[in-house]
Amino acid sequence: MDKAIPKDMTEFKKMVIQFAMERALNAESYTKDVGSKCRNGKEKAAWADCLKLYQNTILQLNKTLDSSSSCTDFDIQTWLSTALTNLETCRTGFAELNVSDYILPMIMSNNVTRLISNSLAINNASGGGVLGKETYQKGFPSWVSGGDRRLLQSSSIKADIVVAQDGSGNYTTVGAAVEEAGKRKGNGRFVIQVKRGVYEENVEIGSKMKNIMLIGDGMRFTFITGNRSVGGGSTTFNSATVGKSLSVG
Repeated sequence: MDKAIPKDMTEFKKMVIQFAMERALNAESYTKDVGSKCRNGKEKAAWADCLKLYQNTILQLNKTLDSSSSCTDFDIQTWLSTALTNLETCRTGFAELNVSDYILPMIMSNNVTRLISNSLAINNASGGGVLGKETYQKGFPSWVSGGDRRLLQSSSIKADIVVAQDGSGNYTTVGAAVEEAGKRKGNGRFVIQVKRGVYEENVEIGSKMKNIMLIGDGMRFTFITGNRSVGGGSTTFNSATVGKSLSVG
């Protein structure tokens, strides 16, 4: 029994987050099973978002528990806040499509929101109530490396892949270029140049893809535009023109 008693605030904080993680894993598993109970397309769309959002929440809670990372209290607060936002976004999707009466109560009756809220409060308290003030170097947040600063400030950046509708590049769609970027080895910065044109597509960048950089020919020349909307049966979460995603198994 004594082993279950935390020795200090650090252990207590980790224990609370771990408990939230266990509940989130159970909720994600249960949400998968509930999918077959959706009565129509709108419920299915909102349910699919919630499953992705639970999976994202698990990834973010994992980041706070990863002993191999140099995660600060400020970082933990960021990941926990994002995880909490995910669950609110899940609720919002059902409300937007006006289908919150049936599936939503089943997949949200798990106290994950309350547990993450408690973790946020405990983490804030352990940081003395003030979790660090962001510092800047040469106009960029301190966590932006020198190499990335030079890349963002450069007037000419070498692209790894070029997208052009006229066939002059490696691909004609942004989605195809992103898919190719996901096959690369290593986690170095991968630059995709998108030449001028209107690209009518919704680009989804997998959550496991890192350091993907999209560069256009300018605000007036390169456009990526999708057509998903709440009116068309999609949630706001799923209507993003370019966004992170997780595959739903």
